[in-house]
Amino acid sequence: MNVNTTKAKTPSNKARFIQTLADSALFSSQHSAFQGLTGLNLSLVMAQDHEHDVLEPKTSFEGGLAVTRVPVKIGKNTIAFIQTGSTRLIPPGEDAFHDVAREMLADDKSAAEIHAAKAHFDSHPTTTSDCYHAAKIVLSSFAAQLAENAHRMLFAQTTHEPDVVRNAKAFIHDHLAENLSLEAVANAVNVSLFHFCKLFKKATGLTFTDFVNHARVEKARRMLMRPSSRITEVAFDVGFQSLSHFNRSFRRITSESPTEFRSRLKLGNQEACLMA
Repeated sequence: MNVNTTKAKTPSNKARFIQTLADSALFSSQHSAFQGLTGLNLSLVMAQDHEHDVLEPKTSFEGGLAVTRVPVKIGKNTIAFIQTGSTRLIPPGEDAFHDVAREMLADDKSAAEIHAAKAHFDSHPTTTSDCYHAAKIVLSSFAAQLAENAHRMLFAQTTHEPDVVRNAKAFIHDHLAENLSLEAVANAVNVSLFHFCKLFKKATGLTFTDFVNHARVEKARRMLMRPSSRITEVAFDVGFQSLSHFNRSFRRITSESPTEFRSRLKLGNQEACLMA
């Protein structure tokens, strides 16, 4: 599967995480479905440090060819982009290369260069504006599904992580209901506070506090899938000290409240029953 991660010879933990996500069955099925629908390829591109706050899809044009990147987010941070292959985005019958040719002439490009650019342009598929708009809506849905998968993967034990990080994750999961402190976890894995903070952030991409909150919300989501679970009880069972803190964290991480999450699940179950 296509993935653009890093120029470094040795991939970082973050790059390996994005590669694992790109190799997942979910992304493979998304790629196949999108390619069958549009004829375009998809790739997963790792977000650079300056792109973590890019939260909206963006379509750019180079040489008259459209490329769209849709962010894949964990919480409020963008970790990667689903990127489309290049396409000629034009209404039927319109020759969009005229604008490109005019720009090249204005830049004193030679006839040979313009001819080569035209051949490159013509080698790409054509997509109507309406179809491309619909495809971007589909991609946003794909990105949301991939983000949920990434969220689950982030908190799973992974073989490429340092032992300290794997042991810290295990300790955190075993003690979520308690009042976890950074010092307690660092002591539990026998490293200094400074070394633990640096290593943990590098491996997970999250601060200790953010990771704990994400882990608690992920567990809460699983618990809320049981109709008998009460939201207040779930909040305290996963370690939040107040209902208001739980609600704020849940909405910040999932973009919906616990009540909205449960209502969405209930509606989905009802629709499934009607279709059965």
